[in-house]
Amino acid sequence: MSISTGLEFAAENVLPIIRSLIAKRLLESGYSQLRVAKILGVTQPAVNRYVSRDYDELLSKAESLGINRDWVLEVVKNVVELVLSSREYEALEYLTNAVIMELGSLRLCDAHRRLVPSLPTNCNVCSVLITGISDSIIKNVERALSILEAHPEIQVVIPRVLMNIVEAKPGAVTEDDVVGVPGRIDAHDGRVIVGSRPTYGGSKHLGRLIIKCMNVNPRYRSVASIKYDEKVENALRGLGIHYVKVGPHESPNEDEVISAVANSLIKDPTLEVVIDLGGYALEPVTYVFGLDAMDVALKIVRIASRIT
Repeated sequence: MSISTGLEFAAENVLPIIRSLIAKRLLESGYSQLRVAKILGVTQPAVNRYVSRDYDELLSKAESLGINRDWVLEVVKNVVELVLSSREYEALEYLTNAVIMELGSLRLCDAHRRLVPSLPTNCNVCSVLITGISDSIIKNVERALSILEAHPEIQVVIPRVLMNIVEAKPGAVTEDDVVGVPGRIDAHDGRVIVGSRPTYGGSKHLGRLIIKCMNVNPRYRSVASIKYDEKVENALRGLGIHYVKVGPHESPNEDEVISAVANSLIKDPTLEVVIDLGGYALEPVTYVFGLDAMDVALKIVRIASRIT
């Protein structure tokens, strides 16, 4: 038996791949090696080593270990976007939270065991990382809301029934395990207005929806509801976001909508967005899914920015 910890595995195998990809993206965005070194907290020679490996080599290394390629790319994309927006502290918080959640959800166990076969087959030690996660989920939703508040352009995607965003605990069972905004999200006089502080059980509808969808794709712990129109669909298409439409429904109700959206993910778990076309007295809505609330908020900003 080995006492090699998941934290060591992440530090020695997961983070170097993510750091290398972040460094390459920042250099492509015009940053110098010296500036990238300062952001990553490493030396310039270390940055030079990071970028000496090409994308395919880095992603193949991740896949050879059993680390999910799409998860790595999504984390890198979001960290880079935050850094480019001069939100280095939020990037640090996001990266730390993303890696801890992946460890705590036990999705890196197989990868760790490939390198350390002497790990016990029933090891679930890393689950301790998310046993006290309640405050962390609320803080992550608050960070996502701060991103939305800083981008007034998202008012173009707020539906008539207003917008909401939720994030669920890993293993959430009821909507009371899901953080949302009770007063929803609105816009007025060019400002994004968050109705109230996020809390558990803050959105019954999105809470029920994300729990049902987590049964299909456990990586999706967050979803937001934005408006649907031709401009939104064109933005999704232009950004290369994978989406599908469901409905319209003959006799729409909440259960029917939730089942239709979840069934779409059953058919294709790689979907990032499901558009529900609504029905009589039910407004069409675009549901944006992501790893967590920050991931979803950044997708919404990209969609809104594409429109404006």
